[in-house]
Order: sequence, then C-alpha cells, then structure tokens
Amino acid sequence: MAGSLRSNRALTAICAFVVLLGAWNVIHYPPGLGYDAFHHQAYADGLVPGGQLPHGTGEYYTPPGYYAVAGSADWLARKIGVSVYDSYRAGMAVNVLFLLGTVLLVWRIARELWPDRARLAIGAAAFVAFVPVTVRTEAMFHPETMSLFLCALALWLGVRTFTDRRYAVPLGVALGAAQLVRAFSLWTVFVVLLALAVGRRWRVLAIVIVLAAVIPAPWYIHQRIVYGGSPAFNRPCTVCKPLLERRPVRFYVDPGLPDVVTHPYKPHFLNLALPTTYAELWGDYFGVWAWKAGTGAGVPSASARRELEVQSIVGIVPTLLAVVGWISLMLASWRNPRRLAIALLPGVGILGYLYFTISYPTHDGDVLKATYMLTTTTAWALAFGYALDHLRGRAWLFVAPLLAVCAVAELPFLVY
Repeated sequence: MAGSLRSNRALTAICAFVVLLGAWNVIHYPPGLGYDAFHHQAYADGLVPGGQLPHGTGEYYTPPGYYAVAGSADWLARKIGVSVYDSYRAGMAVNVLFLLGTVLLVWRIARELWPDRARLAIGAAAFVAFVPVTVRTEAMFHPETMSLFLCALALWLGVRTFTDRRYAVPLGVALGAAQLVRAFSLWTVFVVLLALAVGRRWRVLAIVIVLAAVIPAPWYIHQRIVYGGSPAFNRPCTVCKPLLERRPVRFYVDPGLPDVVTHPYKPHFLNLALPTTYAELWGDYFGVWAWKAGTGAGVPSASARRELEVQSIVGIVPTLLAVVGWISLMLASWRNPRRLAIALLPGVGILGYLYFTISYPTHDGDVLKATYMLTTTTAWALAFGYALDHLRGRAWLFVAPLLAVCAVAELPFLVY
C-alpha cells in the first residue's frame, strides 16, 4: 500500500513537471524557431479554415491530422483577439497535452505488463518526461508529439486487446489515426499487427487491419493520384542511385568521436548516422534550442557549447540502460505476445529510420533528426524502466544517484 502511494505521488510529480515545463516553453519558445516551422504553420493556416492542402510545396507529403487540430486551435485563438504570431502558440500548446497523455499511457502499459514493478513504471514515465528530444519537440509547432501520443495509445490498446477483444475497434482506429499524422507511425502499425498474428488473435487482427487501412486510405489515395510514387514517403528523390549506394560505409559505422562529446553541433560529423542522431536525441545538433543556427549564428556561444557538451555526457548512462533493457526485453518476450510489440518496436524503428535516411540523403544532413524516431519513445522508455528495475544491490546504489545527477544536469537545458 505504501509503495503504491509513493508510486502515485511520483507519477503526479512527473505529470506536473511535464505540464509546467511544457507551458513555460510554449510561452517562451519562438513559434518560428522549430524544425521547418514556417511550412508547418502555412499548412495549418491553409487547412483551417480554408480546407486547402499544400500542393507540391512545404510539408505536402505530411498527412493533415496534426494540422487540423493545431490549425483549429490557432484559428480559435485569433478569433478571441490573439495576434497571428502568438496564435501559433495555441497549436504548440496541444503538444503539451499529447506529451502528458504519453507519459500516462507509458505508465499504464508498464503497470499492465508488470503490475508488481512500480520502479519500472516510474522509470519509464520519467524517461519520457526528461529525454530532451521529447521536450524540444513538445515546444515546437510540429506534428511529431501527436504522432508519439497516438502510437503510445495504440501500444496500450494492443496490450489490452489480448485480454479483452472489445479493444480491437479502438486499436484499429488509433493505428489508422496515427497514419494521418506522420508516416513514421507505420513502425508501430507493423509491430502491433505482428504481435496479434503471433498471438493468434485472428478475429481481432482482421478488425484492426481493416480499420488501420480504411481510415488513412483517402490520404494515401490522394498522394498516389496527385504525386505518384510511394503514398507513405512521397518526397522527391535527392540521389538517383540504388538504395545501398546512396550512403558511404562511414555513414553507418563512424561514431564521430571525440566530436560527439566535444563538438556536438552542426557541422561536425555531418551526415554520420550514429553521432548525429545521438546529438539530436540528447542535445541540439541543428541549433533550434540551445543555440540559434537558424538566426545566422555560425557556432554556439561558449556557454551554449558547454551546455551541449554536458548534455552529450549526461545522455550516456540512460542510453546504455535503454539499450541493455531493450535487448533483455527482446530475449524475455519472444513467447509473450502481449509484450512482443514493445520489444520489437525499437529495432523496427531503427530499420525504418535507416531506410528513410538512406533513401533521402541531403548535403546538410537534415534527415538525421531523432524526432523521426520519436514514435518509438514509448518502447525505449519501457526498456529503460525494465533495465532500471533489474538493477540490484551495489549496481542500484551506484546508478540511482548517477541518474539523479543526470536529471539535475538536464534541467537547465530543458527550459527554454
């Protein structure tokens, strides 16, 4: 009873942290500073109230789900007298709710799969709340946080479906809706369907497949008719070569040492997969947060550089725990279909991310954004919690204070 009370209090504190930090950042973070902010805002403005999709410009290859929600919020803000510039903060604010919902869903999934492991659930919820890529994206006018929430919702519904078939319809709707926000949700669709097939939930699987296909079908048909090519990743080809010839071997294997720690910002280790993604996950490689590359700053200031270096070091321990937890979870979940989707999602997400980044190489490396794997955060968070829960004795006494120090060191970076 006392342990459950402590767990609930810890969850309440994490949720309060998400809301307060998110609200602060939405108020202070410039609406035009996030990734491709102008294009995202133009999309929302054209869709609500005009009902117009962008045609061959900006984010035309991105589904309209987030823009319908954020555009409606912006439109209502303008109706009550908020300036056009500040009205975009309404669209940014909905991301705070999506991240809060994700934290709660991650906690619920952990409690559902491991009901007696409160440490695992709290560790997973804290990972979502503290990992810098979620905090940065939450503050932007950007669809990734909504995509993260819908994928987390689908994973929770998938777990529940194994014990109650009535969740099949909501699960299919969640997977269909996720595809109407970002194509990167397809990794989640795949692992959920695979888990249902492995678990021989054939009737549920049929219902989910139909709904997950029918709901986004109008969007896919529109993209195919208007632009041709792949309806999911309908971007212009940047390099017309066979897939495996589009990136050098160095792209896959070079760790970017020591620059990933000493110079974790653009243009160092440009177009190297491992260090760029790591620096994006824990820091601000492209300069939209701790330093302002988009405003003409060539390099970070001395103070910003120190901050980025600290973030790169801080991320080592939680990254190692998440990777070890993921491997352990995979090994323990092959015969447990309820956990299979969670266990497979990080690996499938990495493969999907590599396919995307290899398919569309760019000179400035801007496809190597950790946000493109944001939909896998739920699984990584649970893997982190899984590793944390298995620490015992001296290992726990060493790692717990170290993680606390890391969290304290992160706080200044998370606040804009």
